[in-house]
Amino acid sequence: MEQQTDAASGVSGCAVAPSTHRASWRSKAVRGGKRGARLIAQLAVVVAVYAAGCALASVLPVHLPGNIVGMVLLLVLLGTGLVKARHVGDACDCLLDNMSLFFIPAGVAIMGCFSLLEGNAAKFALVCVVTTVLVFLATSYTVMLVSRLMARRGSSAGASAAGATATATDEEA
Repeated sequence: MEQQTDAASGVSGCAVAPSTHRASWRSKAVRGGKRGARLIAQLAVVVAVYAAGCALASVLPVHLPGNIVGMVLLLVLLGTGLVKARHVGDACDCLLDNMSLFFIPAGVAIMGCFSLLEGNAAKFALVCVVTTVLVFLATSYTVMLVSRLMARRGSSAGASAAGATATATDEEA
């Protein structure tokens, strides 16, 4: 076994100088703290939009759940550019990554009411299968539609840029 000598510290047997190690630890801690603060700020924006959606739902003449109104409100804010994707992106990614945890209370509640569902198990299973297929179909058609719209938008933007270049070239000649 060969002992390594660290050139920066001159200490035999250490791969990294202590001062470098502390600096990288500190920089990692600072980066982690900044990321955590950004995540908390973004979650605050999402919760504020949710609260605004609940408040708006309570005064609407039509009975709509506040969370649905909040999601529509967030969509409108993102669509108009009042809220940018970077203002809520990390928080939304975090919530989506951990979405399965949000279904645990619902699953436990269903297991608590299993005696009520026992006689209708076949109907319940059929509803679960049919709605799952419908969600798959709706998602796939939505993805196809958005892909086509983005392809059209990209080709029309490319065509308009090419047309502008051709016009500029014609004018120079």
